[in-house]
Amino acid sequence: MDHANSKTNPAAPILADFAAGLRDEDIPVQVLERAQQCLVDAIACAMFGQSLPWSKILLAQTGLDEKAGFLPLATSTSLTAIREAALAWGAQSHAFELDSLVQPSVGVHPGATVALPALAVAQACHASGRDLLRSIVAGFEVMHRVGTATLHSPEKRGFHAPGIVGPFGAAIAIGVLMGLDSGHLTQAMGIAGSLGAGLLAFSKAGSGGMVKRLHMGRAAESGILAAQLAAGGYEGPDTVLDGAFGVLEAYCNDHDAALLTAGLGSSWQTSSLAIKSFACHITAHIPVHMLRSLMARHGFTGHDIAALNLHVSDKVLSHHTARQPGDIMQVQYSVPYVVAVAAYRDPADPASFRSDVISDDNIKRLAELIVLEPLRDISGRRGPTELKITLRDGRQLEDAATSFLGCPDQPLSSDQLRAKFLVLTKDRIAEPERLFDSLMAISNNPDVSSLWTSGLR
Repeated sequence: MDHANSKTNPAAPILADFAAGLRDEDIPVQVLERAQQCLVDAIACAMFGQSLPWSKILLAQTGLDEKAGFLPLATSTSLTAIREAALAWGAQSHAFELDSLVQPSVGVHPGATVALPALAVAQACHASGRDLLRSIVAGFEVMHRVGTATLHSPEKRGFHAPGIVGPFGAAIAIGVLMGLDSGHLTQAMGIAGSLGAGLLAFSKAGSGGMVKRLHMGRAAESGILAAQLAAGGYEGPDTVLDGAFGVLEAYCNDHDAALLTAGLGSSWQTSSLAIKSFACHITAHIPVHMLRSLMARHGFTGHDIAALNLHVSDKVLSHHTARQPGDIMQVQYSVPYVVAVAAYRDPADPASFRSDVISDDNIKRLAELIVLEPLRDISGRRGPTELKITLRDGRQLEDAATSFLGCPDQPLSSDQLRAKFLVLTKDRIAEPERLFDSLMAISNNPDVSSLWTSGLR
């Protein structure tokens, strides 16, 4: 990389100029709609996640009480309380592998690391819904480009990408809500670069998976801290992304610095939002969708499967192959185990991933049986994910796909998003339908703190 060029024209100030100058009228309507869906989904995921044991452990270490651990934020607008809310909410949103990401993947989780910390700050400062959505778009666009420029290589070295790039998106979103100018946003990015963290040791250890949930919360919290410090005059390097010992050099085996600013303001990456249907890692979604579709069309169950072969990505082969998971996160992270779960249980029901899934003999048998192979090369490029099933009666069934319901090319409808929202929030809030409708009209809300008219159960 040309470090001399990064010193004279680093990417961080360019990204900061974009975010500071972004206006509502600059953003296409469909992009604002995707930002709104990102927020709605993140809130539902965090409400669901708040009840889980690992979320309660984390919440107990904050100054927030159980109700303040989610909506609404405690009436205190102290800087510490806002950061702690972002920490709790980000971790809760990712607490059961239900939160949004993007497709194609660049290692970001915008709901947990951008939308929710922005919500915490918007709520505390009584921002409008329109301002909140604009801040989410700004943070999303910047974070996505940082992730894209890494070429997903940090995870090959054992870093968990969302924990590394998430603080940048949060810092930008929060800085925009705080009204920071380009110079202060640049400093916020420089600070955020020293606050990112997250290792993939859990993916190989067979235990300790709780820590994965923490990475999103820490990214959300760190972004707020970075913006707050920058507002107070704290400084960070403007070469934090593309300079010597910056993100691209320090974390990446391979990278492309030109992608940090490519298409800025014209190619809207917020449109790449992908919303999950199942409580599992995104790499399992295509095979699970294919399996469930074949089961519905041909009338078989997990007991009927004699053999199952999958052609999957290199990332699946290197990171997502556990056959004997030691905890729920390991279950959700393993493609063969999740596929086996989907053969015997409804994967759209989060309860299907309860603790007994680890000891279910039928699921364990099928998980061991599944054969994983590399994606085929077709005309010089990698082909789609392929699934081949042999049933005990001799029938052979096949399918192939490159995307799933919830991807940018198959977005969830409003009714489908509502259905997921209600499933996740029905036991957490008294009037989930009312809250959903209010969130879907948030662009017309002059003060987002007025949303929370329904108390937690």
